Amino acid sequence: MVLRHLGVTVLKSTIPPLRVPERTLWLPTVVTTEALRSYGVRRVYETNLNADGSAALRLRDRMVDLGPNELACYRKLVEWLPTRFDGAHLETDLEGTGMSGERLTRFARHLADAGLLYRIDQVPATVSGAEFYHEHFAPVLDAWLSEAFSHPFWERMVSGRGSARLFVGWLIELYHYTKNANRHMPLSVAYAHEKPLKQLRAKHYAEEWNHYHYFLKSLRHLGYAEEAIASSVPLPMTLALSNFMRQAAREDTLAYSICSAVLEGTTTNRGSFNPYHERVTELYGVPKEAVKPIYDHLDLDVQYQHSNLFLEILTHVDSIPAVRASRILDYGHQLVEHIWMWTEAIERYYEADNNPVPRRPFDPFLD
Repeated sequence: MVLRHLGVTVLKSTIPPLRVPERTLWLPTVVTTEALRSYGVRRVYETNLNADGSAALRLRDRMVDLGPNELACYRKLVEWLPTRFDGAHLETDLEGTGMSGERLTRFARHLADAGLLYRIDQVPATVSGAEFYHEHFAPVLDAWLSEAFSHPFWERMVSGRGSARLFVGWLIELYHYTKNANRHMPLSVAYAHEKPLKQLRAKHYAEEWNHYHYFLKSLRHLGYAEEAIASSVPLPMTLALSNFMRQAAREDTLAYSICSAVLEGTTTNRGSFNPYHERVTELYGVPKEAVKPIYDHLDLDVQYQHSNLFLEILTHVDSIPAVRASRILDYGHQLVEHIWMWTEAIERYYEADNNPVPRRPFDPFLD
């Protein structure tokens, strides 16, 4: 088992590799179910399998390389942990791997040292708002954004296998989602009980409510009439994304705010979004006038410092119980999964030439 840390944007080794000698794993005893139940499983964002059966597992801040036997045992352990089966059941599943008893317990400790597992009793009962941001949100944001934008659509667009039609479709759905901010941002204000949080959420809404006009301006430069876009119907997944934000706003102001922070996470550096827009102008004949409003919108977000809003909100939060902190993080990651599925829906609909662009509302006289 080899541990490699991740840099901010590239893989690089920052600590000596951690190797687990196989001979230390095979000592006979009886497995202690309670000892294994003391571990939780950390999220793996990507698994790259090698021809020899080994694999590289990408966590939020590191890569862990597992040999074929280690990988098989790790997977069985991860499958067993959420179940009610005893340790004997796990040993049966691991039969033939040479892993049992104290060897398995020691293996779990090595997995925890590598970052694939964590000790449940080491999870703090509460964290402050600042601790939540710096220790739990900020370290994972890059990994979340990488996952959100790992959809093949983006590579397709910058490699020349996309189309102007796909770019238009993405803009139309972005217009609808941004306009639908008026369905969920007011809820985030209404359901914020603490005055400082209510004021910050209201300020954010006042600065964002009409930003859909930027995408409408882009679409006008692409030849679309304002009336046709305004009367068009968003994809169901676009509405699902908006409804998810409404749900977050009603349940927990911080859950809503972490989702908003993820969405704002790509606006802090022009280098993160310039290549995409530059390539679509080169490859698909998209006029630069159609891209300029998008840049203007991103620059305005930077000017408003919206990427700092979540931290500003959290500075007013003295304590977050562990259960609530977990729920907030879960909302943030579900937002990441929504973005991926939203991108999938956009690609599937707008790549089909027989689908109308923009999507027309249902008309009983025509349909």
